[in-house]
Amino acid sequence: MTESIRNTTDESTSRWKAYFWPSFVIALLSGQMILILSMVYLATSDQSFAVEPDYYQKGLNWDDIAAQRRHNEELGWKIKLQTSDDRLRCTLTDRNGQPLDNALVDLIAFPHARGMQRDLIMLEPAGDGVYTAPVQFSRAGLWEFRFVIRHDGQTFTHTEHREI
Repeated sequence: MTESIRNTTDESTSRWKAYFWPSFVIALLSGQMILILSMVYLATSDQSFAVEPDYYQKGLNWDDIAAQRRHNEELGWKIKLQTSDDRLRCTLTDRNGQPLDNALVDLIAFPHARGMQRDLIMLEPAGDGVYTAPVQFSRAGLWEFRFVIRHDGQTFTHTEHREI
C-alpha cells in the first residue's frame, strides 16, 4: 500500500515538474501582453496627448511656411484679440492702422492642456475691421489661437497664445 501512495506521489510530482516551466513561460508572456495592451489603451485614450496634424507634411513644406511668414511681415497686418466668457472678438488693421473689412477670418483654437480638442471657428464681420464669434472655452488655462485671414487675394497667418 505504501508503494501505491509513493507511485501516485511520484506521478503527480513529475507531472507538476513537466507542466511548471511551460506554464511559467505562458504566464510571463500573458503578463507581458496584458501590460502592452494596457499601455496602448492608456496612450490612445489620454486626452492631454496631442500630435500636430499633418506635422510631417508641414515639415516637407517648410519653405512654404517660411515664405508665408515673410509675406506676413511684408503685409504688416495686425490682429488685436479680445476674449470674454462667451465671445471672441478680433480687430484687424493694415500696416497703416486702417481697419480691414470684408475679410474671411478662420480660426483654430485649442487649449494646450487638451491639444486634440481643436475648434474651427469662422469669425463674422461686425464692421470697422472687427470680427466676432460666439465661443465656449471648455477650460481655463493657456490657449493657442491660429488665424488664417484672406483679404483681396492676400493670405495672412497669425498665431497667438493667450491665458483664458
